[in-house]
Amino acid sequence: MNRALFVGPVLLFFFALSLGAISCSSDGAPSGNGSGGQGSGGQTGSGGSGSGGVGTGGGSQASGGTSGTGGSGSGGALATGGASSGGASGTGGKVGTGGMTSGSGGAGGGEGGGAGSASPGSGGVGAGGRSMGGGGRGGAAGGAPGGAKGQMGGAAGGPSNGGASGSNPCKASPCVILPLGDSITHGYNSTDDAGYRSALFKLAVAANQNITFIGSLNNGPGTVSSKTFPKNHEGHDGFTVTQITGYVPPKKAFSTTPHIVLLHIGTNDMTSNADPTTTANQLDTLVTDIVQAAPDALVVVAKIVPLGYSNTNYNSYIAKIPDVVKAHASKNQNVVMVDMSTLPGSDIRGSGNVHPTDKGYEDMADLWYGVIKGYLPN
Repeated sequence: MNRALFVGPVLLFFFALSLGAISCSSDGAPSGNGSGGQGSGGQTGSGGSGSGGVGTGGGSQASGGTSGTGGSGSGGALATGGASSGGASGTGGKVGTGGMTSGSGGAGGGEGGGAGSASPGSGGVGAGGRSMGGGGRGGAAGGAPGGAKGQMGGAAGGPSNGGASGSNPCKASPCVILPLGDSITHGYNSTDDAGYRSALFKLAVAANQNITFIGSLNNGPGTVSSKTFPKNHEGHDGFTVTQITGYVPPKKAFSTTPHIVLLHIGTNDMTSNADPTTTANQLDTLVTDIVQAAPDALVVVAKIVPLGYSNTNYNSYIAKIPDVVKAHASKNQNVVMVDMSTLPGSDIRGSGNVHPTDKGYEDMADLWYGVIKGYLPN
């Protein structure tokens, strides 16, 4: 499988210094050059890097601010360099780094110098984050007038918890997604009876991306974001890992082979005090069946949401899920993990009700989307 080359930030920095005077021009009054920042490259699983776009240089007054560092956790937060405005030789933001686990790559460097000039500043370089997802963006728009917006940076980053880098599971438009699991996949107790599925669809629509859901069950609103909502799913209330395995080939055929599988399962096993090791082994069997049935699909396995109360079996089970995922990834299977266990306690209804609130379902959608958005077609 092809892997994108990773270009180190230091090499790019010296390359930028050597070419600093080559780029676009403007009719505005000349002023000093501004240099854009650099995004950090993908670090696990060969995250690709790509050259950033060109921004305009120079401006007047103060130098640009530094960026924040991307947060860790699923979907890692993106941090971009601060914009600069004014002053001779105003510098752009310094570095934006990507999140540490499943999600998008880091954003590219900050903007070029403020008010435009004939002298260019280099755009930021985008690179893949540490996880599955799109590569980082290039530098932002350079100072006006005369600044070209930074172009898209590197290729998709490699996954932090396994999976094959550089694969493109969505073979057609719309991308066919199978929501698979228990009542949390159904969206039980959500206002619209769709849970994360409607929130995920809304995110895709907002980005002009085309997805649909498949499955033997049908729940949810008629429309989301003024578009017909695909209600299908395979989220069965009260199901355990072995029970949902019965809905996966060879035991039961998919109506359509999915491009992406979103798997959240094990909550009912833990609430019934099932043995965590046994449940993890059953999860491994389930993932094996999914991969055999849809070998080209991206399988996203959730480290399940909190139960809303203390449970040692739950803690032991979620601690075993990363190893299950890594075992499949080591076989070059497109299996990655998203950490739903990081949801705050306020996202779970509690008092014996382990289902997320509407806000909790939205947060789940954000985490799913962070992993898959780089693959969704327009």
